[in-house]
Amino acid sequence: MRISARSRRLLAATFLAAALVPAASAQADAPQEQCDVRLDRLQAQFYDMAERRGYEAASDWWSARWHAYHTSCVMH
Repeated sequence: MRISARSRRLLAATFLAAALVPAASAQADAPQEQCDVRLDRLQAQFYDMAERRGYEAASDWWSARWHAYHTSCVMH
């Protein structure tokens, strides 16, 4: 399944924002290295799911996972 150019740009912007956001404090719940590994895994899983089940299913999956990642790695 092909992903539209607009969707690819939005996804790329989301990934870029996630990569650029530093940890809010040194006492975060998850160390930055763990958050970096976690984000890499989420990205790989997203692309795998998009290939297998389509972009819409992968986007729905990403929304829930991104919220959990953002809460534990970016907000803290």
